[in-house]
Amino acid sequence: MLPAPPKEPSNIAELFAFYHDYVKVLYSAVQTENALPQEVLFELNAAFDHLSRHWTYGELEDKVVRKCYGHLKRSCLDIFKISVREARKKFDELRKLDTSDIDNGEYDRKLLALFAEIRSGATAARKLEGNGNADPDGPIKAFDAWQPVYANCLRLETEFYHHAALDWSKRRWVKKYWKSTLITVALTFFASYIGREFGSEIFRWFKQLLA
Repeated sequence: MLPAPPKEPSNIAELFAFYHDYVKVLYSAVQTENALPQEVLFELNAAFDHLSRHWTYGELEDKVVRKCYGHLKRSCLDIFKISVREARKKFDELRKLDTSDIDNGEYDRKLLALFAEIRSGATAARKLEGNGNADPDGPIKAFDAWQPVYANCLRLETEFYHHAALDWSKRRWVKKYWKSTLITVALTFFASYIGREFGSEIFRWFKQLLA
């Protein structure tokens, strides 16, 4: 679970504390094969470009901290959205499988409820982006809204995508898929062999039989 985001940093030490305790935790979770998503990498590069200007061009510390912090925040928001996107991919993949027997149907019910919560939470969080804070020393509103969404995305992966019973469901789905494919190919060949009109009738009869 992520720590609560701090107030806006006012100096470089506080900025690096935000980076180390919050930003780094987030991007480590989405980093795959030693590569960061492009949108996140762009924001991180822009952030540290601004920071370097304090020493390279003598820009004031509070100015470079403010600019750098803005890019770091956007990198976090990008990561939150990437997490939702990846959760959607996993959800769609799971829905292609026959998981109705897992936990006596509770798996499907809880998965649907969790993804509905992710989707509604993400919609609400996006509406808060750019609205700022009523209290400048308080938490970042959008981050507060995104954190439970992010936690639910992680939960979808650990509790559902890597569920112990999924290997069995995947094997059953593959068997069912190939059985259906082979039957379809055989019927198609049979229909073309004995004639289009008569074969079509047989094909429809077999489909009704298998339904």
